[in-house]
Amino acid sequence: MASREAVGAQYEPGSRAGTRHSLVELDPQNLLAEVLELRARLRTLEAQHADELTQFAHAVSHDMREPLRMVASYTQLLSRRCDGQLDDDGREFMRFILDGVQTMERLLADLLTYSLQLRPLDQPPSKVDAEAVARGVLLNLDKQIRESGAEITHAELPAVQSDFTHLSQVFYQLITNSIRFRSSQPPRIHISAKLSEDAATFSFKDNGEGIDPRFHDEIFRAFKRLHGREYPGTGVGLAIAKRIIEQYGGRIWVESQPGEGAVFHFTLPT
Repeated sequence: MASREAVGAQYEPGSRAGTRHSLVELDPQNLLAEVLELRARLRTLEAQHADELTQFAHAVSHDMREPLRMVASYTQLLSRRCDGQLDDDGREFMRFILDGVQTMERLLADLLTYSLQLRPLDQPPSKVDAEAVARGVLLNLDKQIRESGAEITHAELPAVQSDFTHLSQVFYQLITNSIRFRSSQPPRIHISAKLSEDAATFSFKDNGEGIDPRFHDEIFRAFKRLHGREYPGTGVGLAIAKRIIEQYGGRIWVESQPGEGAVFHFTLPT
């Protein structure tokens, strides 16, 4: 065991090491400088890693799409040339191949979209009119709304600190999620918002099939699908929405029970 003299010598005020540690530990300005330097280095590393991931996703998306196009093209060519020789099973197998190609292409596209959300923000947040965002998204979804018989309403929505494109993407993902996972009744979706001192809480309430509380966190994970292939999509939409909201200092969550619809909430600074 070290002697008391030896232990004390390590922190002797008169020694160079002891003086250095005392200054760093006791000087608030030095501590603040150290913290700021560490934060800057972490931001730099985060940006580098995000750029590397985005470049990787671009490369994978490009390199894999080319053979997928070839598979689709030759499958269609084979189907046309051999149509009279194929029985029902053969034609069904051809459809399976083309459906698989389309699913893979959607997965690659969504992987690229998700990777782009991992990058630091290109510019600081600005005031965004959520009313204008809602109108734009609903106009963009007009065909889906009419085909599903959905009725979408919204209360007065405030301006928040965000980006118009990013907030539009969040609205788009939440609305299409409610339309996709509807119950036997036509979708009914209401969007509202409550203001607090320095933030707004948005709520998207629907009359869909609901979500088991066991999966309330899992649905925000990338490529997480609770229903297999029963519904279209790749399972990345809510993960994209979550990433966007968190980039602007907010959070997103869901309240739901099976058969009772769902209410998706998210917060953003005002």
